[in-house]
Amino acid sequence: MVFTQIVNLKINNMRQYLKISTLLVIVVALTLLSISFEEVINPKPWVDNEDYLFPRFISGGIAILGFLLFFEKDVLGKTTNYKDLLPGLGLLLVYILTMKYIGFYLASMILFFAVVMIYKKPEESTDFWRVCIFKLGIAALFTLALYGLFTEMLHVQPPKGMFF
Repeated sequence: MVFTQIVNLKINNMRQYLKISTLLVIVVALTLLSISFEEVINPKPWVDNEDYLFPRFISGGIAILGFLLFFEKDVLGKTTNYKDLLPGLGLLLVYILTMKYIGFYLASMILFFAVVMIYKKPEESTDFWRVCIFKLGIAALFTLALYGLFTEMLHVQPPKGMFF
């Protein structure tokens, strides 16, 4: 009886922290979205102005996803092991440090490949080379999508390195 109450209290505390952090993310995203429409920063906020299209798209998407996360029903026993996040955070740090040397697209492809290899599902194929080639293909497609989005559609100049 006491053990069940302790477990329920911990789960309710986790839900409360998740709700608070989700609300903070929603507030920040909506603030960034509203700033993109401010006339002080953007002199013509309602005119066809492509400079603010990408920030509006990203902040609006984050706000919508945060809103959906806020109303998601929690599964009992669902916890996050923060030690599992450390390899991803380390990769992100290496990505930031190496991007200006090897280039945005190559660094992004290496990062994406490393992340999908580290966080693969345990029930995936045990044939290492087959999984490796498949995920390398996915990473290449992801990089091509980044190239198409940033360079071709948005005309954004990513950081260039010695390769791209």
